[in-house]
Amino acid sequence: METTFGAFLILMSFGALWQFFPSLPDRAQIRSAMGSIVLHIFLPALSFHVLYHASLNAELWLVPATSVVVCLSTLVAAWLVYRAIFCFLAGKLSSMSFGSLLLGSAWCNATYLGLPTVTLLLGEDYAHIPILYDLLAITPLLLTVGAGLGAFYGACNSKPDVRSLFLSIVQLPPLWAAVLGIVLNALDVPLPSALLSACKIASSAVAPMMIFSVGLSLRFSSPHLLVWILPALILKLAFAPMVAYFTAQTLGLSGNTFAATVLEAAMPTMVLTMVIADKFKLDSELLAQTIAATTLLSFLTLPLLWQWLQSFGLL
Repeated sequence: METTFGAFLILMSFGALWQFFPSLPDRAQIRSAMGSIVLHIFLPALSFHVLYHASLNAELWLVPATSVVVCLSTLVAAWLVYRAIFCFLAGKLSSMSFGSLLLGSAWCNATYLGLPTVTLLLGEDYAHIPILYDLLAITPLLLTVGAGLGAFYGACNSKPDVRSLFLSIVQLPPLWAAVLGIVLNALDVPLPSALLSACKIASSAVAPMMIFSVGLSLRFSSPHLLVWILPALILKLAFAPMVAYFTAQTLGLSGNTFAATVLEAAMPTMVLTMVIADKFKLDSELLAQTIAATTLLSFLTLPLLWQWLQSFGLL
C-alpha cells in the first residue's frame, strides 16, 4: 500500500514541480494536450477494453446508482453547510465562491486518480468499477447538475440549454466506447486479437498520464483560502465514503466490488470541475485550491480507508 501511494505521489510531484521551471513548455498547454489525448484515444480504449471483458451483472447499475446517491447526498450536505456559513458571515462568501465549493465538495476524481488506485490495489479485474462510477454517473451529473450550478452561481450571463447539455454528454468518446464494449460483450461478438491487444497497450498509458496530469493541475498560490476549504475537505474525504459505504451495503455490493466503490467515493475533487468553473466564471482560484488540498490530503485518508476495509474483512 505504501509503495503504491508513494509511486503515485512521486509521479504527481513531477507534474506539480513543472510550474517552477520557466524554460519548460507552459503547463496549461501540456495538460490540455495530454487531457485531449487521454479523452479521445487512451481512455476510450481503456473503457472499451475493460467493459468488453467484464462480467455483465448487477454491477452495471448498482455501481452507478451508488455514485449518483453519493454525489447528490454530498452536494446537498455541502449546500447546507456552506449556506449556514454564508448566512453567518452575512454574505462575505460570494456566490461564485459558493458555487465552486459545492463543485469541490461533491464531485470526485473517479477516473484520473480512482482508476489507477483501484487497479493497483485490487487488480485489473476491477478496472471497470471506476469506469462505471464515473462515465455512467458523475460525469453526466457534472455536465448537467454541475453546469446548472455554474450557471446559477456564476458571473457568466450565458445559461445552459437542454440541447447543449445533452450534446456535451453524448459527445464523450469514453462513454461511447464503454457502451460499445458492453454491447459487444453482451452479444459475445469476437474481435481480432490485434485490436484487443492495441486497446490493452493503450490502456496501460492511462494511469501514469492521468496522475501526471493531476500534478500539472495543482495550484498552491493562496494558502489563506484553506479556511473556506476545510468543510469541503471533510465532506469529500470523509462524508462521501461514509455515504458510499451505507449505500453500497444497502444495494447489496460485496467483496472487492464493494471496496472499489467505497474507494471511488473517497477520491479527491474532480479536476474536470475546473471546466465548469471557468466556463461560468465561478471562483476558479478557490476551486483549484480545493482540488490541490483534497488531492494531497487523500494520500493520508485513502491508506487509512484501505486499512479500515482490510481490518473489517470487507475485501
